[in-house]
Amino acid sequence: MSKLVERVDKQEELKEKVNSIVKSVEEESEDLKVVTFMEYTTPPEEVKPKVISFSKVLPLLRTIAESNNIEEGVAKIMFYSKSTGRNRGLTPTMMPGFQLVMPGKTTKPHSHNMASIYLVVKGKGYSMIDGKKYEWNEGDVFVVPANAVHSHTNTGTDDAVLFDVTDSGLLESLGILEFREQE
Repeated sequence: MSKLVERVDKQEELKEKVNSIVKSVEEESEDLKVVTFMEYTTPPEEVKPKVISFSKVLPLLRTIAESNNIEEGVAKIMFYSKSTGRNRGLTPTMMPGFQLVMPGKTTKPHSHNMASIYLVVKGKGYSMIDGKKYEWNEGDVFVVPANAVHSHTNTGTDDAVLFDVTDSGLLESLGILEFREQE
């Protein structure tokens, strides 16, 4: 049986020994910091399990879609955990969200360098992905690859709700997250 080793932050102890050298390196740039021995850094805060109640999310989505003067009839919300810090996802690498598209409405075409996996929670419609039409119904799952220009259209008589998970947290951590609206 293996024993779990708890990591301890020994940065300050090590920095005392090399402080003048570290200072001279850090002075080269106003926002540069040196981590002197990576293996002993404190682990990030634990990400806790969560349940998101769809019955509570749906009224929020409807209210946003009904009053959205930027994209009429469309609502998008995403979720993050305080424990993920600047990544703004529920885990350090993934961000989930819901999107509501009212009947007869289409989202603005856009692209981003994050990949997205969608679950159709309710409704029916189609998505245009890089110029090709993909039809979907309640319960279907579809994927939008990174950098693909896409939009979603509701062809039903009731609201369409899509649940998606992206790898935006990973890309944001790497400092390379991009989002582009299309003309």
